[in-house]
Amino acid sequence: MPKQTQLEDNLLETLPGVGEATKVKLHNIGIKRITDLILYLPHQLIDKTHISNINNINHGEKCLFIGIIDKIFFTRGFKKNLILSVVVQSEILQIRFIHKIIIYRYLKLGDRIRIFGIMSSNLNKKVMIHPEIEVIEDEKNLEKIVPYYNTRRQISQNKIRKLIRFVLDYLRVKNSEDIFDHYILETLDIPNHLDALENCHFPSASTYSAAISKFEKSRRRFILEEIISKNIRMDQIKNKIRRKQSYKFEFDMNEITSFINSLSFELTKSQYKAIVLVCNNFIEGQASTRLIQGDVGCGKTIISAVSAYATYMSGFQTSFLAPTELLVDQHYNYFKNLFNETDIKVSYLKNSMSAHLKNETLESLKNGSIDIIIGTHSLLNPSVSFKQLGLCIIDEQHKFGINQRSSFIDSRDSSGKSPHLIYMSATPIPRSLALVLYQGLDYTTIKDMPKGRKNIITERVDSDNRSNMYSKIKQRLNVGEQVFWVCPSINISESSELESVYSAYEDISRIFDDYNIAILHGQLDDKTQVDIIKKFRNGKIDILVCTTVIEVGVDIPNATCIVVEDSNRFGLSQLHQLRGRVGRSMLQGFCYLAHKTMLNEDADRRLDSLISYNDGFKIAEEDLVIRGSGDYFGCRQSGHLNNFKLATLQDFITNVDIIKNLQGNISNLSDITRDKLLRRWHNDEDEHLKL
Repeated sequence: MPKQTQLEDNLLETLPGVGEATKVKLHNIGIKRITDLILYLPHQLIDKTHISNINNINHGEKCLFIGIIDKIFFTRGFKKNLILSVVVQSEILQIRFIHKIIIYRYLKLGDRIRIFGIMSSNLNKKVMIHPEIEVIEDEKNLEKIVPYYNTRRQISQNKIRKLIRFVLDYLRVKNSEDIFDHYILETLDIPNHLDALENCHFPSASTYSAAISKFEKSRRRFILEEIISKNIRMDQIKNKIRRKQSYKFEFDMNEITSFINSLSFELTKSQYKAIVLVCNNFIEGQASTRLIQGDVGCGKTIISAVSAYATYMSGFQTSFLAPTELLVDQHYNYFKNLFNETDIKVSYLKNSMSAHLKNETLESLKNGSIDIIIGTHSLLNPSVSFKQLGLCIIDEQHKFGINQRSSFIDSRDSSGKSPHLIYMSATPIPRSLALVLYQGLDYTTIKDMPKGRKNIITERVDSDNRSNMYSKIKQRLNVGEQVFWVCPSINISESSELESVYSAYEDISRIFDDYNIAILHGQLDDKTQVDIIKKFRNGKIDILVCTTVIEVGVDIPNATCIVVEDSNRFGLSQLHQLRGRVGRSMLQGFCYLAHKTMLNEDADRRLDSLISYNDGFKIAEEDLVIRGSGDYFGCRQSGHLNNFKLATLQDFITNVDIIKNLQGNISNLSDITRDKLLRRWHNDEDEHLKL
C-alpha cells in the first residue's frame, strides 16, 4: 500500500495499477483526483443474486451464469479475437472478445467463472459478446450486489471497482472524522461519510431491494452535501463580486422617477421594484450582479433601459450584449426611440458593419462620445475599450458561455474598476428552485404583466380541423394583423416526418394566395434575416414562415397569430417561448398548436398544459413534472452557474424545503468544514487537495 502521505496528495498515480494510460482514461470520464474517484457513484446496482436458466433466455436479455471454461482459441487474422467455450448447465455457451484479448489473458482451461452480459443468438448457438467475467476462487466471497459505473468504455468495470475498493479500505483504516456533526446527520437522516460511500459502491444487504434502499439513502447524503457546498461557493462568489470596487454612482432619484413618469406606459409594481433595487446597488460603490428573470413579454427591457439612464446620469457608459443581430437591431431601435428626447448617444456594434463604421464606433466608445452601445459577440473583442464603463447588461444570458460572460464584464477602461452587471433571462423556472440556484446573485423576478395585456388564446389543431384554423387566421389578416408560421425543420430532407419551412411555404401560398408571405430561418445570412424582419415589422409581409429562429426576443406588436407545426415535437417551455412572440400589444393574441391526429400521452398532456396556463412559471413546473429532471445541471450547459456533478433537477425539487431550512446550519459551519466541502466538490483542476 502506498504511504499515507502519498494518498493524501490526492493524486491518481499513487494508486496501485494506475499508470499514465489508466490516468488518461480516468481523466476522460471526469476523474482527475482520488476524491473524484470515490465520488463517482455507480450508474446502477446489478442484481447478481439469481442465476439465469440458459434454456429460458432470449436474444437481447441480460443474464448471469456460472460455468467452466472448456476451450480457449483465437481467430486468425491481423486482429485476433478470443473465443471461449464454456459449459453452462450442460449447455455450451460461446463467449467472444473482439480486440480485447489482453484483458482476459489470465483465463485458463478448467477455470470456474461467473459471467454477466447480454445473450445473443448466432446460428442456433448461444453467444455472449464482451460479458463481464470473474474467476471464482471462493463462491462465498462473490459479491451478490455489484455496482455498475458509466465508464464510457474507457476503463473496465473490474478495474474501477478495484480502485474504489482500495481507496475505501484505506479510508476505513484512516478513520477520518465526518464533516457533519451528529446533530446534522440525525436531522437530515443521512449516514456518515464512510458508511455512505460503502452503501453507494458496495452495499452489503441480503436482498437487492435492501441494497437499493441503502444506496438511495446514501446517495441523498452526497446530493445534500454537494448542494450545501454549492451554496457556500456561490456565497463566496457573491462576496468576491461585492468586494470589487466599482464606480460610485451619483444621481438624483427624482430625475429617474421623472423619466419613468414621462413614458407612454405605466410600469408594473414588479418593474418599478426591480429598478429601485438596481439603483440601490449602483450607489453602494461596490460591483453588483443581478439576475432579472421574468416571463416572456413581462417588460424586462425597460428595466435595463432605466438602469442605463441612471448610469448615464452618473456620467458612465453602458454596454448591452445580445445573442443575435436581430436582437441588436431591435434593442437599438427601442433605446433610440426611448431616449430620443435626451442627449443620450446610443449606438451599435455587430459583425456585419463595414470596417470604417466599426472603427469609428470603437473610437467613439474610447473617447466617451457613445453612452450606450448595443452589440453582439463583437463586444467581446479585446479591441473594444471604454472611457468609463459603469454597467454591463447581458440579454438572454443562457445563450452565452461563462467565458464569454467573463470576458464581457472585465473592465475595459484604465480605472481597473469593475462595472455593475445585469443578467436578463426569459426562461422561467419555479420560484422555489430559483431561490436555490441563484443564491450567489441578487435575484429579481418579474411576474406581473403590463396593464392591458391580454392572455393569449391557445388552441390545438389536428389534421381534421385545419380548415377552421385557416378561416380564423384570414379574419385576423383581413384587419391588418400578421402571422408567424413556425416549422421544426428547414428542408423536407431533414426529416420526412416533420413539416419543413419550404414545404409549408408552398402549401400556405396556395391557401393564402392574396397575402404577402416570406421565409425566415437560421441558414440565411444575417443581413437577409434583418431585412426580412424589418419588412415584417413594417407590415410589408403578412405571414412569416420560419423556424425557431424567432423564439427569442423578436418583438412585432402587430403579429397576433402564431401557428406551430408539429407542436408535439417541441418542449413545453419552448412552446411557451414561441407563443410569447404574439400578444405583445393591446391586441388579442392567438396561438394554434398544429399536430397529427394521434399523439402519445405525454404530448397530449404537454399541449393541454399550454392551453390551461399562460403563466410561464406554472408551465415550467408542469414541464418539470412531465419531462423529469433530465441533465439540467450537467456541465454541457457551461453558461449556467449551476454545474453539478451529481444532483439532478428532480433531486433539487425533492429536497428544496430541506435546503432552505439548512441555510442557518450552513452559515454556522466552521471554516474548516467549509473548506473541506469546497475542496471535495469545487476543486481547481490544477490543485492537489486533501481527501
